[in-house]
Amino acid sequence: MSHAKAVFIIGTLLSAVIFLFLTYDSIMKMPARTHEDKLTVKVADGKWTWQKYNCNDCHTILGIGGYYAPDVTKVKRYRDDEWLHSFLRDPGKVWPAARKMPNLHLKEEEIDDLVQFLTWVNGIDTNNWPPQPLTLSTSNLSQQAKHGEELFKSLGCSACHRIGGVGGSVGPDLTDVGSRRDKEWIGEQIKNPKTHDPDSIMPSFSSVSAKDRGDIVEYLSGLR
Repeated sequence: MSHAKAVFIIGTLLSAVIFLFLTYDSIMKMPARTHEDKLTVKVADGKWTWQKYNCNDCHTILGIGGYYAPDVTKVKRYRDDEWLHSFLRDPGKVWPAARKMPNLHLKEEEIDDLVQFLTWVNGIDTNNWPPQPLTLSTSNLSQQAKHGEELFKSLGCSACHRIGGVGGSVGPDLTDVGSRRDKEWIGEQIKNPKTHDPDSIMPSFSSVSAKDRGDIVEYLSGLR
């Protein structure tokens, strides 16, 4: 056997062993990463509802689907159950944007199943995918404000609000919100938007800890 042939065979066998080991390791870790223990009948029914209405035509989830509408892999990070139920029941009423999701006239059970499915997907370890939306980076921030900026990104706030020309336009532009609103007002708006406007479509972030809300307030109040 020639030296080159021996190197080829050994290299192929070694590569195969490494591949099989990594495959086995991934399979063993998958139940924990997908929190398989929480895969209930309601979650499965929500997946069937997702497929029934071809939601992937517009939305991406776990890297699969269209890019016409927002990626919903981690939508439960910044939308609570109440908001999702209201939105799926009547999208146009909750999100009065120019480009609207059609009203699919879902049954209440289908809505509940979809929310359960999205909640389960949110808990999957996706190695930080999808990436967080870009926002305008502000220099000379305090540590508290820097953490607030990170939370602003991770909670999906830029999907609706624009800062420095970056972000959505469903909600108000926050580029200079610190010069228009005081900290108390901003804090209350984050905790319970309907305090200032009973018809507000902004979801409540009351489930976010008081410390984290305070950090977001610190960040936004410094935008002037």
